[in-house]
Amino acid sequence: MPDHRAALNKLMGLLSDCLEGGGGLAVVTGGLGSGKTELLRQCADRAVEAGALVLSASAVWSEQSLAGGVLEQLAQSARPQPELAHRMGELIASCATLRPDHPRSARLLHQLCTTVLELSQRHPVVVSIDDVQFADSVSRQFLLQLRRRIFLSRVLLLLSEWEHSHSLPLRQHAEGNERQACHIRLGPLGEAQIKAMLTEHVGRATAAKLAPLWSRWSGGNRMLVRSMIDDLVAGEAADEWRLGPTAAGSVLAALHRWEPSIPAVVRAMAVLGDGHPVDFVARLVEVSTEVAQQLVGFLDTSGLVLGGSFRHPGVRAAVLESLSTTERAALHGRAAEVLYRCGEDATTVATHLLAHGRLDDEQARWAVDVLRVAAEQALAADDVDAAIRYLELALPAAEGPQRLEVNRVLVRAWWRINPAASAVHLEPLHAAMSTGELAGRDVVILLWHALWTGDHDTVAEVLRLCRENPDVLDVQSAAELRIVCQFHGVDLEPVEVGAAQSVVDPWAEAAHALGQFWTTRFDRRAVAAAEHVLKSSRPGETAPEMVATALLVLTFAGDAGSAEHWCGRVIDEAVNGRVRTWQAFFEVVRAHLTLRRGDPATAFRLASSALDLLPTQGWGVSIGYPAAVLFTALTELGDRHRLEELLRLPVPKAMFDTIVGLFYLHARGHAHLACGRALAAISDFQQCGLLMERWGADLPLVAPWRLDLAEANIALGRRDAARDLVTEQLTRPGIGRWTRGIAMRVLAELSEADERVSLLRKSLELLKSCGDGLALARTQRRLDEARGGATDDGPARRPGRGSVAVLSDSERRVAELAATGHTNREISALLYITVSTVEQHLTRVYRKLGVKGRAELPRDLAPLGI
Repeated sequence: MPDHRAALNKLMGLLSDCLEGGGGLAVVTGGLGSGKTELLRQCADRAVEAGALVLSASAVWSEQSLAGGVLEQLAQSARPQPELAHRMGELIASCATLRPDHPRSARLLHQLCTTVLELSQRHPVVVSIDDVQFADSVSRQFLLQLRRRIFLSRVLLLLSEWEHSHSLPLRQHAEGNERQACHIRLGPLGEAQIKAMLTEHVGRATAAKLAPLWSRWSGGNRMLVRSMIDDLVAGEAADEWRLGPTAAGSVLAALHRWEPSIPAVVRAMAVLGDGHPVDFVARLVEVSTEVAQQLVGFLDTSGLVLGGSFRHPGVRAAVLESLSTTERAALHGRAAEVLYRCGEDATTVATHLLAHGRLDDEQARWAVDVLRVAAEQALAADDVDAAIRYLELALPAAEGPQRLEVNRVLVRAWWRINPAASAVHLEPLHAAMSTGELAGRDVVILLWHALWTGDHDTVAEVLRLCRENPDVLDVQSAAELRIVCQFHGVDLEPVEVGAAQSVVDPWAEAAHALGQFWTTRFDRRAVAAAEHVLKSSRPGETAPEMVATALLVLTFAGDAGSAEHWCGRVIDEAVNGRVRTWQAFFEVVRAHLTLRRGDPATAFRLASSALDLLPTQGWGVSIGYPAAVLFTALTELGDRHRLEELLRLPVPKAMFDTIVGLFYLHARGHAHLACGRALAAISDFQQCGLLMERWGADLPLVAPWRLDLAEANIALGRRDAARDLVTEQLTRPGIGRWTRGIAMRVLAELSEADERVSLLRKSLELLKSCGDGLALARTQRRLDEARGGATDDGPARRPGRGSVAVLSDSERRVAELAATGHTNREISALLYITVSTVEQHLTRVYRKLGVKGRAELPRDLAPLGI
């Protein structure tokens, strides 16, 4: 297989023989873009330079029915010889009026050949015809006659054809003397040839680097390599995903030179994408598999295709971009049906239906189910956006049970990224619930939406359904329903949930243990249940309230490090799974945990980012949770300006009937206190108490309203009322260490100076065991103030702010965490250093600051954003 230079040399040899009196025939074959046209042009240019008359033509598929069309091109190219051009024109015109098998047609063609042969006695003649496979029948007859008579004249006949043609040249070869014909096949360029072509335009090093890539991308297609070089020189070089404009344009131009079946196959391959069998292409183009195989084989020979796939994705992109919107949509619609009939998977078919943009009447009968299945597969793969697009395309065409199924999956999909957007799809679920068609997780999701939006009527209806038909819930759904209700402050006691109530079932046991948190009577069994629930939950599949309860159990059980670890994992899974609702909700949980650790600045940032993830209406009644964290963080930071802005945030009235409302009222009350509005604070704290009394529950872990009221009364100078409230809280059964620690701090405010330090130390001791860095820091500040610069052992050394500057960055980070009550092991986990390193840092911190231990660390070390 000669390269282009060797092929040109062969043709130059034939031209030399022609100039010296001997005719010849050369047939050049090759794939699309192999350089056939360029080779014939270069030979013709050399012939003109040598004094020969060149008659040239290029056959095209669309002109095959034009009798004598190629001959007319030959006559036009003879214009330098006016008499010849006129004579040829007359003969060609006469031939065009006759059928090819008419006796007079053969004589006219004989006269035309004689005219050319006579001319060759005066001038060497080169007859060059490109893409001869598309020549019309009259022109073919002329070429056959000329072919038999050229070897005794000075006529060189140059023909090019594409490699898989079975037309004129084979007949010529059969009739003529094979030894007198020159056959040249142009194959793909090798890597070395591509490197040599590149070297003419770029340095050797760049050429050596690009040649292997370009060989793989182009398959050695000469046309494509040349146009890629043009793009490279123009600064628009191809990369792994796109071709430059010249290369893309040359591919499209070359494809459209051929018969329509070639671009049709290319378009079908582009729309179907890589990896589909030739049979699928054949069905889409509506040709036989054998014909499709021949056409794909031709494209393979050209180097543009390899194994039924485009070598370079830029070729596919160029083909798709050449289609109009209507053409592309129609092809995708037909592709969807072909793939469905061939049993392709739902996602592949749905992708084409989506690109089609609508469901035709015939498609709707099967496409709705395909789109729903594809949506469920997309949700399983965490591609929520794709799932919603599939379902929204299916919904207008869905009817009856199909419509319920589509809406059901749509609600689940929207729930993951924006709960407010799912509201418009809930009505069919309401209707299905009333007819008994709704069960399991769909019941929980309907309840969850109702609680999230404060729809009390639907909450009551769902619970009535569960009460009347316990089997409507499976065990896991019943467990989730129980926790969701408790999280939102809904009394579930009258509701039976069938077998789910059995204490033998692990899910029921876990829900019962976790639920104890909301009664503040939880124990180690709740901690174990929390860990099991966290291990078994998946973003978008489990109600976030269940996971949040598990995290709060770990936090208030004193295992803050484990809670933060699990919260981080939950958020990572939500981000990876693109479950925005979970991500936003648990960013708030993380902010809450960070706040308890004593880092209000970071907590503020995290809660603010959570609000950015979901629009305000998407939070429903849960908007109170991020708002509560923000209130507490800003109160601790002393940022009154932003507190005032936050107080203007509108919240739904229904929120105040939920536990989230308790969080909100507790935090807002302390914000009012910080701003000097004690009466407003008292109103919020009293409302907390009224809500708990209405529910028949006391939840000091959520909102220690008696202690809050005591602080507000202290601000008003009502010390006796404050003392009564603290006493009432301390005498209640089941009071935990955290609540007792807060009570000791408030009681210290009501005590004489000599008792105050002792009470605050008790508060510190209790709060250290709970891992609440924020409450610990508040107590520590009160203790510092109470001591007034003295300790039991004499004057305390209280380093000023300037002395903190002697600490290194790593020492400062360790000291900040130690100052807010973190243990050495917790500091080790948070900063990713060993416990031994923590101890060494603290030893140096104590020495530099002149303190005896972490209890005397200065308050100006309180963390501001580590």
